[in-house]
Amino acid sequence: MTDQLSLSLETDLPNLPETLRPMLPRPLPEPFDSPDHLFEPSWGGLRALAFIGPANSPGGGEVRLVDVDGVDVGTRLTELAGLAVRVDARSAVLDGELVVVDAAGRADPKELAARIAGRAGRPVAYLAFDLLHLDGRSLLGVPLARRRQLLRRVLRPGDEVVAVPAIAEEGRALFDAVAAQGIAGVMARQRTSPYLSGVRSRLWRFIGARPAEGAADGAIADDPPAAANAPVLALIRRLPLLDEDE
Repeated sequence: MTDQLSLSLETDLPNLPETLRPMLPRPLPEPFDSPDHLFEPSWGGLRALAFIGPANSPGGGEVRLVDVDGVDVGTRLTELAGLAVRVDARSAVLDGELVVVDAAGRADPKELAARIAGRAGRPVAYLAFDLLHLDGRSLLGVPLARRRQLLRRVLRPGDEVVAVPAIAEEGRALFDAVAAQGIAGVMARQRTSPYLSGVRSRLWRFIGARPAEGAADGAIADDPPAAANAPVLALIRRLPLLDEDE
């Protein structure tokens, strides 16, 4: 009976769509306001899909972090190996970006590259902003606003992972704040948009920010913070990010 039960659990595990790749934005030179869009800060880190599970119960299973080329870039990032415990699902696929930040919350791409290559350094955080698959169900055709609701429902933020907040309509205000803080830019995504795997689409627009003079004056900490996302959270609190009107 035990063997039969184990076999049933193993064959009933929700499958993961291994061929998924990140949806990509098209650039836009100027910020804009729009009631049809959600606007998110973007650190300009390394885009990666987090494949979690499948497992017999929520919070279990292996974690793979796959970049736009399908390469697993997380094999040496031990701080993200337990990401599954942050997700209340037997299986899931999240979209987000990997970042290493300085004490002011700004991305450090050289440090991130060193960490992915296996060298010691400041911890890596995963900044999640989309949910593509949940417990065997594809969410690719579900509107963005609903996918973000589900992401916030299943993701339990921790020292190594943040659910990136968004603001509705007020893209210019967020852009100005992002530029003042010295981070990469703003992602504008149509709130009704589906997820187009591997496609570069005008449904998503990236507006790069030119950091204001003297932006985010913060020295790099000598000792890394206990939480990889602590500077990220501190920076988010300085941005005009409100509860999303979804």
